Amino acid sequence: MIEKVVQQQIEYYNKQDINGFASTYADDITVYTFPDNTVTLSGKQALVERYLETFKKKMFAEIINRSIVGNRVIDWEIATNGLTGEKASLMAIYEVENNLISKVWFIRE
Repeated sequence: MIEKVVQQQIEYYNKQDINGFASTYADDITVYTFPDNTVTLSGKQALVERYLETFKKKMFAEIINRSIVGNRVIDWEIATNGLTGEKASLMAIYEVENNLISKVWFIRE
């Protein structure tokens, strides 16, 4: 079930567990900004470097809604900065291949 790996990565994210978080992604992970498909991150090493910084903010993601279409999981998330309380609403589209997240598109307000 493709939803399982996406749920695992959210749980690791909320624990700020970088090793667990990275384990849910393919080595060649690519992250895009929607709708222009700008590549914002490419490769697992870049993912680890980015999220090590993110985790310093004690970020927490709450899933408001989840849909599954084919091999994609679409989440509406509220991300909260644990240090400042600042919240951001975003959509994330996770593409799953071989039980790993291979691509992500973020849609931000």
